[in-house]
Amino acid sequence: MLIRWADDNDLDQWYALATEVSPIFRHPADMAKDPEFIKYVKSKASKCEALTAIDYMSGEAMGFIGFSRTNNRITWFGVFEKHRSKGVGGKLLKTALRNLDSTRPITVETFPEGFAPGVPAKNLYRKFGFIETDSNLLGPFDLPICQMTLDLSGKSAAGA
Repeated sequence: MLIRWADDNDLDQWYALATEVSPIFRHPADMAKDPEFIKYVKSKASKCEALTAIDYMSGEAMGFIGFSRTNNRITWFGVFEKHRSKGVGGKLLKTALRNLDSTRPITVETFPEGFAPGVPAKNLYRKFGFIETDSNLLGPFDLPICQMTLDLSGKSAAGA
């Protein structure tokens, strides 16, 4: 597996992943057709704020992660179902964290406690040291979400 910057050539595969994960993300339609999401993906690719995991054998994308250096947070994260539980998410997250400022708290907005499809994502964040810091937030489409925070100041870098 190769972790590299996502670019314009990867957009179709990112949109395909967005279509697959739309139900998990609780998007009311196909996320890949949402103009705001399309704008987001293009922006992240152009600013080198998105990574993709590529399968060496097929050349296909296995997953994507977007982040914001300005806000020091993970902004989008997904792995194709056929590649889950194989370490893809951990490698993407580890690489994204290396591109964020470890002297400031790193945040992610993710699924609320008790939302079964979100358990694997929350467990991965916990594995890297994120803790839930706000569980009473409303996200897109007024659905409950929580914020998790990783504070590495004074600690060694995240591993896992």
